[in-house]
Amino acid sequence: MLTAVVTRFTGRKDKRLVWGEAPIINNVYWARAMEEAGFFSETFTDQYCWSINKREQYDLVIQEMFWKIPLRLKYYIGFLYSLFRYDIFFLSFNGFFLWKTLLHRLEPILLKIANKKIVLLPFGGDAYVYRRLRAPNLIHVLNQSLPGAARRQVEIAKRVDRWCRHADFVIPAGMGPDGLGRWDVLIPNSLCVDVDSWKTTKENNMADGRDDLIKVTHSPNFRGFKGTEFVIEAVEALKEEGLNVELILLEKMQNEEVKKVLRESSDIHVEQLVFTGFGLNAIEAMATGLPVVSNLEEESITRPFRRWSYLNECPLVSSTPERLVEDLRKLVTRPELRKELGRCGRLYTKKYHSYQASQFLFTQVLEYLDGKRESLMNMYNPLESEYLSDEPKLSTPLFENKIID
Repeated sequence: MLTAVVTRFTGRKDKRLVWGEAPIINNVYWARAMEEAGFFSETFTDQYCWSINKREQYDLVIQEMFWKIPLRLKYYIGFLYSLFRYDIFFLSFNGFFLWKTLLHRLEPILLKIANKKIVLLPFGGDAYVYRRLRAPNLIHVLNQSLPGAARRQVEIAKRVDRWCRHADFVIPAGMGPDGLGRWDVLIPNSLCVDVDSWKTTKENNMADGRDDLIKVTHSPNFRGFKGTEFVIEAVEALKEEGLNVELILLEKMQNEEVKKVLRESSDIHVEQLVFTGFGLNAIEAMATGLPVVSNLEEESITRPFRRWSYLNECPLVSSTPERLVEDLRKLVTRPELRKELGRCGRLYTKKYHSYQASQFLFTQVLEYLDGKRESLMNMYNPLESEYLSDEPKLSTPLFENKIID
């Protein structure tokens, strides 16, 4: 099913796609995936994440264009330039280049007047309206790591509502529909990676923490948001128990360095422990063949993804700050469990987070935008989805992402 749908679109040049304005790395991955499927597909961003990524990964960067005129004028010119260059705009809830100008309220309307299609892909800070969230744990760490947004809730809420009203399609990313009130496809996470480039280069470490060393990695961009203090505490507690375990913090490192550590050194990866969901770092680690720990605890958030989507196929180990010592102990002392979870992680990322999986998702979205599909709300429904019925269902050694004793 997946191959057939992607093949049908291969070679089509009538749709010109742009991924911007936020310079997040997954814009690059989505753009490359659709470029491989035969589309004109490129990123057009405001700067790029130079601290962790490389310039050559991005296509157009507005700071480098339109001669030496002031940047605030480049935003207007970049918007007009894009109207002639692209047909479909894949944007965050910040919008495109006009969001930093006096015309920010008019940007979605101007895109619609120009007959452009708008697909929204939130990344977090663009869409979180703290007072609308149902999870106080998440609100706390957002205030801890990103306090400025708490003072701009009215402004952010208006922007979210404006783009929800005018968008042609909304895709929640990272299990993030909480507070949006709208989504047009129910997908636990729409992020993707080049799965083959993340394949591990080492054999599984079959130590049990009592003989040889087990290395635990953790890569926080915001320590508070990721619950880093609890990861440090848990590893120290395991050491005091006599287990041979080491924590490697991957901070302020280029993605290629992170990839090297995950592929060559890590045995267990802890992504985050506080908010319910998972991000790109968890997907990268699963693609590497590692057992990965993240928080999938909030029932009101996870249940829809289990019932109407494919979360039950996900091999992430769900844990919390209070349970992390116990869960890590099980992973450290059970090498066969680590091996099986790593194997499942590779299969899961190939099925749901590869370039081909994104090609399937976005070609379906394009069919919807063309009026060839009525709805994608049941696209991943286990009882109705052609995609899920045609692809082998993945089984894991977990029950609803918890380790079975």
